[in-house]
Amino acid sequence: MSTRIFAIVVGTLVALWLPPIAAAAQPCESLTSLKLPDTTITAAAVVQEGPFAPPAAPVPGARAGAPLPVPSFCRVQLTVAPQIRIEVWMPATGWNGKFEGVGGGGFAGIISYAALANALRAGYATASTDTGHVGGDGSFALGHPELVIDFGYRAIHEMTVKGKRIVEAFYGTA
Repeated sequence: MSTRIFAIVVGTLVALWLPPIAAAAQPCESLTSLKLPDTTITAAAVVQEGPFAPPAAPVPGARAGAPLPVPSFCRVQLTVAPQIRIEVWMPATGWNGKFEGVGGGGFAGIISYAALANALRAGYATASTDTGHVGGDGSFALGHPELVIDFGYRAIHEMTVKGKRIVEAFYGTA
């Protein structure tokens, strides 16, 4: 076999063996135009390093949490139909190449900002969900079996699937 044919064969085998080149990364703010099934991306913005003041939970009498120290990150807020709220946070620098879903306890009903901040400081792209309802009791479920499904498993699944798609769009790699 000639050297030229050998080089072509080896080059072809190497090209087939290498993983495909990832799509180009997108700026944080442009993620609002990302199209995901049954999803509305309501906001995407860079948050600068320093104290992050979590918003108050959307329940009567709730107060905002204590400020959380965070590195600079891309914050994406989205809603998956019918009403699953999700936040995805991605480090602006120093991403460890991993995704960590975080959650609350009990009936949840909130975005877990402290857990998001902890994962972010460790270099993870991270996401949290309110599991499709607001508040810390089971009253959301009365007469709404679809919301029980969201709480039971669908919200976590959607958070993970949508979160990974957003991470891939932002960094240009899965």
